[in-house]
Amino acid sequence: MTEETPRHILERLEIAILTGETLQLHWAGPDDGPDAGRAWMGRVTPREVTADDRGHHWLEGTCEGETVHIRLDRIRNMPTPVK
Repeated sequence: MTEETPRHILERLEIAILTGETLQLHWAGPDDGPDAGRAWMGRVTPREVTADDRGHHWLEGTCEGETVHIRLDRIRNMPTPVK
């Protein structure tokens, strides 16, 4: 069973997607596989938030020209909106 992603996180990412905002994010990799235990930090431009059949929410975006897929519960910071 997975924890539900808090609504304020989804709303924050929705705003970033709609405005084309780039976020400075720090996130952790998966628990298993070649990237297990690895952490990343980068400027991510969000494009879409999706959910998989296990209930995990994913952020798709670009970071340094590469497409990234970040599981929302792995994001270690969530920048506040800038006015």
